[in-house]
Amino acid sequence: MAQSTQLQSGFWFKNTFKILFWCCLIGYLLFYTPYGLENGDMGSIFGISWSMYNGYFPHLDFYYIKPALPPYFHSLLLYVTEDHAYLLNRGFYFVQVFSFSFLAVKLVSRQWLNLTSEERYFLSALAAVVTIHNYPPMPWNTIDGVFFGVIGLYILLSYQRWYQIALAAFFIALSVLSKQSFYFFPVMIASYLALQKDFKKLFILVGFGLFFAGCFAGLLLSQGAWDAFYAQTFSFTSGRSLYKAGFKSYALAFKSQALWLIPLGGILYFFRKRIPVQASYVVLNLAIVGYLIYLFFNPDSYHTVKAWLYQVWFLLAVLFGLLMRRKDKGFSLLLLLLGLSWCASISNGFKTPVHFAVAMVIATYALLIKLPKVELSKGSAAAVLLAFVVCFSIGYQTVYNDSDRSELTYAMGEVFPRLAGIKSDAETHQQYQELKTLSEQYDNFTVVPSMTLAHYVTDTKNPIGVDWVFDHHLAGEIEKHYQILVDKKVTVFLEPFEDHPNNYEESARLSVLIKERWIMVDQTPYFRVYQPPNL
Repeated sequence: MAQSTQLQSGFWFKNTFKILFWCCLIGYLLFYTPYGLENGDMGSIFGISWSMYNGYFPHLDFYYIKPALPPYFHSLLLYVTEDHAYLLNRGFYFVQVFSFSFLAVKLVSRQWLNLTSEERYFLSALAAVVTIHNYPPMPWNTIDGVFFGVIGLYILLSYQRWYQIALAAFFIALSVLSKQSFYFFPVMIASYLALQKDFKKLFILVGFGLFFAGCFAGLLLSQGAWDAFYAQTFSFTSGRSLYKAGFKSYALAFKSQALWLIPLGGILYFFRKRIPVQASYVVLNLAIVGYLIYLFFNPDSYHTVKAWLYQVWFLLAVLFGLLMRRKDKGFSLLLLLLGLSWCASISNGFKTPVHFAVAMVIATYALLIKLPKVELSKGSAAAVLLAFVVCFSIGYQTVYNDSDRSELTYAMGEVFPRLAGIKSDAETHQQYQELKTLSEQYDNFTVVPSMTLAHYVTDTKNPIGVDWVFDHHLAGEIEKHYQILVDKKVTVFLEPFEDHPNNYEESARLSVLIKERWIMVDQTPYFRVYQPPNL
């Protein structure tokens, strides 16, 4: 009996961070997946998935300003179960983040740092926790781009046979088709292979990459959708957008934070020289945690300053990688992963590299632990991981664009069975109840401007295929979409949009046109029902 107890305790001690890794993933699935339901982001990709599942071809049958791989990818679960596909996709978000975090760390361990099993699981869990709390659980194109990109990179650098490189090229192509910002990733990979002088792998990768690009172009051409794809995907993505998101925002972040970064650097140098390296690693991470908690309690500056924090962290990691690459070519891989983080940060929304936090987490660990060849104790590592979990648990008490977690007690499955397992607040529950009542009265309808799950939950087909009618999601073609609604004699459930924080009166002008030109035939607390004058 005593020997059995010793064996069990030995197993738990030996596999501490492997167990914590899986406990974190399961914990997020159980305690984070169900909470929160806002009408925009949390259904924007899945609403398009529902349209594609119902036979709409992207760019041709409806406007879509990004490559349409993510909504197609997330529609696959609809073929398994229509009623639970959305909830499963929310949980799959956590699976994606933990998976690409683990694969990236494992790749670094294989190719460069030679991490122990416990180090791999510790860094994977830490990077996943830091990444997760920047979006709510939902299908999202940035996460898909990272997910496919890491899988492709892992296969490419881990195997040598031509068919394995072809498979890697396939996943990298999927990454490229997730979002325009990932167009740069294959160029970064090709540059990395050239620097490594692995020209055979480079030529095979380029060849299959061109083949898959040709297949995609052929599909669009065969459907007569090439011109529409090109016009729509570049309607809101310009060189100016790249400059603002990919360069200017980083420069502003460094400029805005320089006054405290320079003194902080001096303090860290002082600690680095006078206290054990292990302690300096813990102190640095706890300082980041403390700063994030401070931001959580100052919501007016939270999103902007948090983005700056991660951007500066990224810049310091890049500087570290460039300096160290002169001594160790293995740092090229760190720079490549930082490049993927940069691709993920190019956005018109949350411009931050933390959507793929692995590279920044690894850079910090390499600087303070691996390069001095210090062994981080399990207690210190557990304290760092626990600190970040607690930190983001505090931040998650106010769910993304929703109410405090304590108010999310209303079971949305009571209104629509397809939302079973999801809890939101009283306001959202009432709004969806009104949607259910109105959808039973009017059979040819759409919701404007931003109730992105409306057609999925009501099991209807969107007449215009676009659930989020911001001007940029319509590629600026406001009058064209207005005319489609008129020609199809669609009844519009118009959400109150005046004085909305997202400035819908300027950014969602289709709503304004409907209000100005159509006839209001009904009204509820959350909707005004409009029909075209000639109906």
